[in-house]
Amino acid sequence: MPAVLSVIITSPTQTIAVGQTVQLTATARDASGATIANAKITYTATPTAVVSVSETGRVIGVAAGAGTITATAGGVVSAPFAITVTSSGSIAAVVTMQPNTFTPFTTTIRVGQSVAFDFPALAHNVIFAQRTGKPADIPATQNQTVTRMFATAGTFPFDCTIHPGMSGQVIVNP
Repeated sequence: MPAVLSVIITSPTQTIAVGQTVQLTATARDASGATIANAKITYTATPTAVVSVSETGRVIGVAAGAGTITATAGGVVSAPFAITVTSSGSIAAVVTMQPNTFTPFTTTIRVGQSVAFDFPALAHNVIFAQRTGKPADIPATQNQTVTRMFATAGTFPFDCTIHPGMSGQVIVNP
């Protein structure tokens, strides 16, 4: 594989609302400017309190503010890609599915806050254990973000019943 000289990030937009997603594309290029096929790209978001990015470049707005995304391939880091997140609510945490794992496994929030579940191209569901105050389950979903608000303190385990062994939990503090 040729050496990576640059990494370029493109996006259909640089402004999203809280809870909204956008798919970024990062392209690794060699010294002649040609695209390097199958280059391993990793993404990083800062600050994570404003914006989150999955391993596939799917960005979600977490809170209003300014954030940046960088992509790395072959040890070369892209220029920071600016993302502005506008206010439309408040998400306390984001849970992603990468590929058959909920990340993070444990999410801790406060009563009245929301968690955004970011679904990739592969369909997943989120089925909460039967507990008083649990939010509504999320049926099989793909390529979108679904938000659930937690109005009751407690621990709320959940599973993806499509992919056995894929589990997580939300801990809601008063």
